[in-house]
Amino acid sequence: LDFGECGHRFNDEGCKGVGQLVNHFSTTLTNLLLNFSTPIGGGISDGGLHILGDVIRKCSNLTHLTLNFEGYLIYCVVCSCDSPHRNEFNISDTGVGQITRGLLSLSQLILLHLNFDLCNQLTDKSVENIVNGIQQCHSTFTHLSLFLWNINQSFSDVGLACLSRFLPTLTCIQELSIHWCFYRKISYDGCCEIMKAISCLLYTSDAADDLLCVDLGGRRIIKKK
Repeated sequence: LDFGECGHRFNDEGCKGVGQLVNHFSTTLTNLLLNFSTPIGGGISDGGLHILGDVIRKCSNLTHLTLNFEGYLIYCVVCSCDSPHRNEFNISDTGVGQITRGLLSLSQLILLHLNFDLCNQLTDKSVENIVNGIQQCHSTFTHLSLFLWNINQSFSDVGLACLSRFLPTLTCIQELSIHWCFYRKISYDGCCEIMKAISCLLYTSDAADDLLCVDLGGRRIIKKK
């Protein structure tokens, strides 16, 4: 379901409509893609994400889930309250928490793509929410993408450390994509920790018991005699 062209006209009421539609197929649905990406910002708030979190929770047979909120800018209110152009909606840590709580019922999920690129009110709490949601759903992930690429998001070494502790637990991962803005409160040591965590994933296949016979992709090297 692609609502990218709706822009600021798509709001929390639209999320209710999405919920009503998806609920008709919730027991049989295995793949769900919801795209709200727009370059001009949008009208979805934490209330809309609460609705979408409930929708996800009911789709207990999902194996593939993609949620794209890229482009939902948080506008500074510099005009009067009566202005029709004032955007009162935003996505915060609370909204991300509602989405990740929806993951708890998805025990069959193997692919997860979360894009909160331009939700610039997010902090380390969002990272914690995402990690906790993924860990508690007890799915065996093979594909994971996290997009948190915005210089205005208030991430620090705390969020990076949370992610660093989480990554080595992805023992069946085949494709991992993390877009993180290393900016402001991110230190050199924090960057080193995340790189160490990623390096642990090089040896997560069945070849991990023999490190001398594993290539950079974690595959066993078979030597011809």
